[in-house]
Amino acid sequence: MPILTVEENGTARLDLWCRTVPARVEISDMAIRIEPGPLPEDLPAMQSAGQCTPERIKADEEILAAFSHVTGWRRQGEAIVLEGAATLKFRASDH
Repeated sequence: MPILTVEENGTARLDLWCRTVPARVEISDMAIRIEPGPLPEDLPAMQSAGQCTPERIKADEEILAAFSHVTGWRRQGEAIVLEGAATLKFRASDH
């Protein structure tokens, strides 16, 4: 499950299906801009068997593109919804 982690200074990490990408996030009122770094070519050394199927590798590429086109955000109950070319919904971690 992809995870978006944002620090107070705007430094962020995008944990995708198979890979992790550094990013920069700027938030103002209801606007948001996410500048992801490049998708690493190498897959992580530590992963479970079958974790990075061709479908998940393609999903990494698609969600990374969606992150780069996000322009707005809003709260929806306990979730944060990112809006742009696609709508992405995240819930705060309870761990």
